[in-house]
Amino acid sequence: MMRKGNYGFNLWFYPAMAFLLAIFGQTLLCGLITIFAIAAEKDEWTSRQTMEAFFLSLVNALVSVIIDLFGIITWIPFVGTGISAILNFCAAVIGLIVLILAVIGILRVSKNEEARIPFIHGFVNKIFA
Repeated sequence: MMRKGNYGFNLWFYPAMAFLLAIFGQTLLCGLITIFAIAAEKDEWTSRQTMEAFFLSLVNALVSVIIDLFGIITWIPFVGTGISAILNFCAAVIGLIVLILAVIGILRVSKNEEARIPFIHGFVNKIFA
């Protein structure tokens, strides 16, 4: 049975949108949806799932910042090209992992199931414990 929130949306809508924003790297918007879902809907399941999406987006953003910090090394002649290739490969792999986890999250929450994103799920459960 699909549960409706205070504003007429199905409760899975908020985490699904948050996971979609995580795919597109929109950490700020993902955070805003998470805050709205927590404050406006006051539903624990919805809050936990949107938090999982937000933390997935946050991990993606942090990895991107770290890779960008190492970007200065790419200016080193000869070595920089190889390091740049490695960093680009790492960014692509992490982007693919985020994409896969977010799609799995969307599919699960649309069925009113727990998203269960590895590592993040346990962290969010500790917050709500």
